Amino acid sequence: MFKKIPFLLLAVFSAALILAGAECAFGEAVHLAADSPFIRYYGRWEMQDKTALSGQGATYIHAKFTGSSDLRADLTGKGVFWEYSIDGRSFQRLEVKGNGPLTLGKGLAKDEEHIVTLVRSSEGQAGISEFKGFILEKGGRLISPPQDKKRRLEFVGDSITAGAINLMPYNGKNYYVSEDGNMSYAPLLSRLLDADWSVVAKSGGGVVHNYADPWPSDKPHAIDRYGWTFFHDAISKDNPEWDSHKFPVDAVIVALGVNDFSDPHRKPTKREFCTGYNALLQKIRQMNPQAKIICLGLLPSHLPGEISGWIAASVQAQHDDKVYFVPLNDKAPLLLPEEYTDGSTHPNILGHIKVAAYLKDKIAAIMEWE
Repeated sequence: MFKKIPFLLLAVFSAALILAGAECAFGEAVHLAADSPFIRYYGRWEMQDKTALSGQGATYIHAKFTGSSDLRADLTGKGVFWEYSIDGRSFQRLEVKGNGPLTLGKGLAKDEEHIVTLVRSSEGQAGISEFKGFILEKGGRLISPPQDKKRRLEFVGDSITAGAINLMPYNGKNYYVSEDGNMSYAPLLSRLLDADWSVVAKSGGGVVHNYADPWPSDKPHAIDRYGWTFFHDAISKDNPEWDSHKFPVDAVIVALGVNDFSDPHRKPTKREFCTGYNALLQKIRQMNPQAKIICLGLLPSHLPGEISGWIAASVQAQHDDKVYFVPLNDKAPLLLPEEYTDGSTHPNILGHIKVAAYLKDKIAAIMEWE
């Protein structure tokens, strides 16, 4: 016959079981905070209270770990897409939908070393992402990751550089679903040149006029956004300024001008455009005193060729032997209609691959990279 257990003793015993269970649950995994020296960040990031914040597209993370068969990322930022690769395998795409950790790897060999690359696929205007670290099984640990590349590039652009609608056509609701910043020409070109990268690009962004803006516009333009750590929709003294010493680059590649001429009723004059473009180049030079600045002609061939000529004129006006111009449709259109998702403006993946391949040798020659 069972003896009755006094209520107080039963309560203490139950509490002990609950605590034991909690310790067991926490003991089954180890959380490695985002400020770990074994996690490397590329592009524009800001660390706040052991949380790494990202508000630009194609930012990425490298880490190396061992002793765990599973890998999760403590990552938030609803509606933002990321891609990950473990041990050099093909990138897998996922959407951040809530606050729960995201599973990146399962069933990995515990006694081997593994490398993970985590790339933000959505541009900055999709929202701020918060990365609080990796979660491994008990006994798992981070180890020294691969060394940084010896080369670094930064790209300043619009929806084309951001990789907008390169996966599929835009239907009015699927903008970020259709965008893969990891497969825009910018990361693709960087990989071809064995370089790390940073991307500062906004869909609809312009030099002096953004897509769908009125005239005149009080919205931020490229010169404003280039100075910020994250994307912001309005000019404010609260927008954190970017310190270029955090991620110094060898060259800044500028691909802008398409949206400036999107308004059928009012387009910039040569003087307006060149004044704005010159100011942008001076801002880039101020923030990157030693870097080369490489300005690209406009990619969509349906736009007047004279606009690319205005960009070339702005380059010459700098009187700076580290500023260059590279045309994209010099003798014939670089891309065929079928290499655009929409037939004329936004390249599909094949189009981005072609642009990267076209630029590879030209950028390498300017940079004197063998």
